[in-house]
Amino acid sequence: MKISKVFSNPKIYTFLLLSVFYFSCAQKQINLKNKPVNLIDYSRLDSIMHLKEYGSISYLDDKRGKESVLVVKTVKQPRFIYKLSEALPLKGKKNFKKGQVFLLTFDAKSLKSSLETGEAKVNWQLRQALSHRHDLKFTNSLVPEWKTYYVPFETTIDVDPGSFALVLQYGYRPQEFLIKNIRFLAYPGGTDINTLPKTKITYKGMEKDAGWRQKALKRIEKIRKTDFTVKFIHKGKPLSNAKVKIELIKHDFDFGATISSKDVVNNTLAYQKLKEYFDICVFENDLKIRQWQQPKRRAMTLKALDILKLDGLKVKGHVLIWPGFKYMPKKIKQNQDNPELVKKIILNHVRGILRKTKGKIDIWDVVNEAYTNKDLQRITGSEKILYQGFRIVKKMQPGAKRFANEYGIISQGGINREKQKWYYKFIKRLDNRTGGLVDGIGIQSHIGNDLTSPERILEILDYYAKLDKEISISEFTLDVKDPELREQYTRDFMIAAFSHPSVTQFIFWGMIRNKKEKVDLFNPDGTPGAMGRAFLDLTQNVWTTKTETQTDKRGKLKTRGFYGIYQYQIEVNGKTYKGILNVTRDNTDFDINLY
Repeated sequence: MKISKVFSNPKIYTFLLLSVFYFSCAQKQINLKNKPVNLIDYSRLDSIMHLKEYGSISYLDDKRGKESVLVVKTVKQPRFIYKLSEALPLKGKKNFKKGQVFLLTFDAKSLKSSLETGEAKVNWQLRQALSHRHDLKFTNSLVPEWKTYYVPFETTIDVDPGSFALVLQYGYRPQEFLIKNIRFLAYPGGTDINTLPKTKITYKGMEKDAGWRQKALKRIEKIRKTDFTVKFIHKGKPLSNAKVKIELIKHDFDFGATISSKDVVNNTLAYQKLKEYFDICVFENDLKIRQWQQPKRRAMTLKALDILKLDGLKVKGHVLIWPGFKYMPKKIKQNQDNPELVKKIILNHVRGILRKTKGKIDIWDVVNEAYTNKDLQRITGSEKILYQGFRIVKKMQPGAKRFANEYGIISQGGINREKQKWYYKFIKRLDNRTGGLVDGIGIQSHIGNDLTSPERILEILDYYAKLDKEISISEFTLDVKDPELREQYTRDFMIAAFSHPSVTQFIFWGMIRNKKEKVDLFNPDGTPGAMGRAFLDLTQNVWTTKTETQTDKRGKLKTRGFYGIYQYQIEVNGKTYKGILNVTRDNTDFDINLY
């Protein structure tokens, strides 16, 4: 067919045009799949400009689009960081699958800061679904000079297109910063997130010769250790020049982790590690009201408690009263107009679980997260039902210590002073209204990428120490993925906590690494994870006491070690004797009679 005939035939001509069009589109689609695509819609940046009570976002000058420089100001810190936030305008379809990799890049410069470092802070939130539990978060500390920042993300679920958003949050203490050249790049499938650039996370006081650490180590030597003396007597006479081994086998300080009743009953790897390295455990879910109401689960939990007691492990009960609708049975919300019935349901549960677990629980989280969960208080008209919880525990399990527990106190750089003050007053109020029934203060410590400096951790601990109660680092987790930093920060956080005289517990909220990757004390094959390497080195090598010596002419030996339970071994005429010593603040001199 001649070319002239092709163009003179409308049907053939149209077909060729459409073929070229679709081929061109297909080529463009292939190209897009082979390179990252910037999702920022610069034409709609005006949508995030605002002036609010707590702060503002505005343009620096007349430049618009890609050239825009934004001025971000916080004039007053809101109660929650998200009270100052804006979702950046994005373009294109948002039906991304699990494993989709993105890279956020931007240039920024701090102008004003409330921090000694002169840094401003911005928290990025990648929303994947309607529920915030799927949010991915990353906090950047912005220095006073222009710098390019890189933040990679990888989706953990199939994204809900209607909820997908990149949110800029800046509800920190008063600050001001400039930000420009914002790009949010979606990468082709199969991209390894580890190949993308990433701004290194740091924290104040991470230097090897940091002053806070040197002081903390000196405090540990002073408050966690003591000199003690042991005199061995054999057949009524001092045993002189005898070889002795003394080894710490159980710390006075409680190191713990979460476990499930199923793991305990089935003696899984998690439970084997718990028995080997920890002093106390917490059921993450099994003692919560909804789970406790399931007969089969309740039976397994009671069986697990018996096993834990036989194995000599302490148990922290979590939790008696969690006063939000989300954490209580549905019938609480259904009967919210009947406060007397609601009181009856909750207090019957408290009495019932205390009756069943009597003699099996050492510590109770009586109230959990009352700052953001106030449904029960609202229904009943006051906090009195929380006070009743403490009184009932005292009456029914007088030997169990009673704690409150709260999140957001130490995390996010330790900046939420309003919540810190509220929790302080809440503990004081609980204690006053119950006649001194509060034994301890739980500080959860779920740490994101905004790493709270050890100095700030110690300041917060000092603040709550004024209440003269025990302090528990009750739920330690860490979002940082870099193994080296993960190990170092875990080590520094533990050193800071262990060095404070009011802290009596350090509990990891997890043990075996899983998909959440919040805690990796151990990998699924039993080898230590990054956090585990820090924990094991400190507890098994640094904070332990092993002594091999011999008695003097009077049958005595003097040594120095950590408070706790020791095993001694001594040889007499070819015979080996073994026994136990409990070194406490009131008991540092021992006379051992060998027969």
